[in-house]
Amino acid sequence: MNIEFVNQYLSNIKWNLDNSQWQVSGIIDRISNEYLKFDIRFLNDFNDKKGKLINSKSQADKVLFEDNQNWILVDTQELIKYMKEYSLKEVKLEELIKSIEWNIILPKK
Repeated sequence: MNIEFVNQYLSNIKWNLDNSQWQVSGIIDRISNEYLKFDIRFLNDFNDKKGKLINSKSQADKVLFEDNQNWILVDTQELIKYMKEYSLKEVKLEELIKSIEWNIILPKK
């Protein structure tokens, strides 16, 4: 799990280690006052590709991704809607950032 993101950006943290769909909930400091659930799992290996399996019934509000410089939060429901609309089984992070409106990009500290 990306605990570094939690330490850098979340307050009012509550851990949920019994649920594979989301692992932590909290408020994104200086961005929102909304209490959200986050999928902060690391990427897994899938046939020479890195990725996450996102269940269409996920209870997470945001899915965390990262690159070398940023934390990237993607709205879970918007991601699922996008994949259903275009009948996608996989999608690249760069495509998500361009195609989905409710992304939050936070610099790594």
